[in-house]
Amino acid sequence: MSVTIQDVLNNARFQQADPTVESGESLLDTSVRWVFTNEREDVASFLTGGELLIVEGQRFISEQWSMDLAQYVDSLVRAQVSALVVELVEQVHEVPEELLAEARLRGLVVIGLHKRIPFVDICQSINTMIVREHMRFQVEVDTMSTALRERLSHVESIESLNSAIAQLFSESVTLFDAEGLPVAQAGQPLQAGERSIIITLRERQRPIATLEMSSRGQPLTKQTCDLIAEVASPVASLFLDGGVRIGMLAHLLAGPQDGVHVTPLEAHDDHDMLAGLGYGASCIYHPFAIRMRSLMHGMPHVSAVFDDIGGQGLTIECLLDGDTMFGWFATTDMTESIAAFNARCHTALVSLAGFAGLLIIDGRTAVDCPNLIDSFAALRDALALYRVDDAALSETGMLRTVAASVLDCAYAQPRTDQAARLLIARAMGTALIQDRVLLDTLCACFDNLDNKTGACEQLGVQRQTLYNRLDKVTLITGVDPADRQAWSMLLLAAKIAATTSHT
Repeated sequence: MSVTIQDVLNNARFQQADPTVESGESLLDTSVRWVFTNEREDVASFLTGGELLIVEGQRFISEQWSMDLAQYVDSLVRAQVSALVVELVEQVHEVPEELLAEARLRGLVVIGLHKRIPFVDICQSINTMIVREHMRFQVEVDTMSTALRERLSHVESIESLNSAIAQLFSESVTLFDAEGLPVAQAGQPLQAGERSIIITLRERQRPIATLEMSSRGQPLTKQTCDLIAEVASPVASLFLDGGVRIGMLAHLLAGPQDGVHVTPLEAHDDHDMLAGLGYGASCIYHPFAIRMRSLMHGMPHVSAVFDDIGGQGLTIECLLDGDTMFGWFATTDMTESIAAFNARCHTALVSLAGFAGLLIIDGRTAVDCPNLIDSFAALRDALALYRVDDAALSETGMLRTVAASVLDCAYAQPRTDQAARLLIARAMGTALIQDRVLLDTLCACFDNLDNKTGACEQLGVQRQTLYNRLDKVTLITGVDPADRQAWSMLLLAAKIAATTSHT
């Protein structure tokens, strides 16, 4: 067992500071790797994840503090901090509302301390507890590893593998294949709202199956989950080999190697894989990602929507990677406008947002292989901005678009040129950069706040010429002017691309 935020709250020395949970009440079982105190604005750059960070509240109102508090929370979430602890004793007696609102939105635990206790005492007390627990746990892991390996050495089917894990941990276990279909179940099924743990089984870096385990007894630690994945993955691969098709899908859905944009060599290989999956040159794709708090309760809704949209003539490719389904909708009907195709796909994804525990990221429509592959890097970055167990998902789902996350992702880049490259790839793609006429047209729209009359005057062209150019932009990028947010980001990306090409 690892030390959790709840264990910290129960610590006798910590309780002397009169702690109150200000946000993230549902996340108190999050593990704490270390307790750390540092009041620098850029503290996130020194963190590696799992820390419980302690700061003085008065620091946020000092003259030396210049960072936006929402950005501060964003940096901590990106660094995967377990919790932020704020001393509320001198000058500041309540957590600043701006910080608290962003923490609640992003799923960050915030704890207020209402009595002064030396931070060094808190760090020493809790870090000692963490070290002792780690030593005790290592002994348990060694014992558990031996028992797990012994049991799994005798399994003869995927069902017996699933049952062996369920019996060893005395939990309900459901095993899903790479396409999200349940293939084995043991123990009493999960009830609505019941907490569970999701473990990804992989072979050669590709997902082959996913386990969802109930958490009725002692919660499993990350180390235990990693051990289960390590031991069970090679056994599961004996019975659930998805073959070449799953391998190609996993490669494509992983996105570009640099996390931003495919190289020409990558694009060539990925194009061949798309062709191998049956997708020719005349296809339009709409990528998506669906993260689920529970696969048992989320997958039936996802499958129903997929069946419905499949009945409308669209093809669907998808792959379950842990708690997230990545995939795309596709059509070869080139008589349908991109706007109409976008609307159908968006409507399907919006319908999923009505179900609790689902986080849906709506990607940017792609009309070629490079833009499709780049889209999956954008989806993964957008997913990192939200937590599926956020309180906002308890009653309903949540839908966000890649366009809405582009600026956040660009802001997180360490250098301006990297931010510009990411924004261009995510919002516009790179195909337009070499077309000076279309790039200048988009810049004119940007300069005139997308006023068509002003853009025509700046370019010295007729209105129909402008519309013809914008239609061509939509055909190349997959972005329709009717999607105001995505179109605005495209205009910004075009302006940046034109500016950087002159420098």
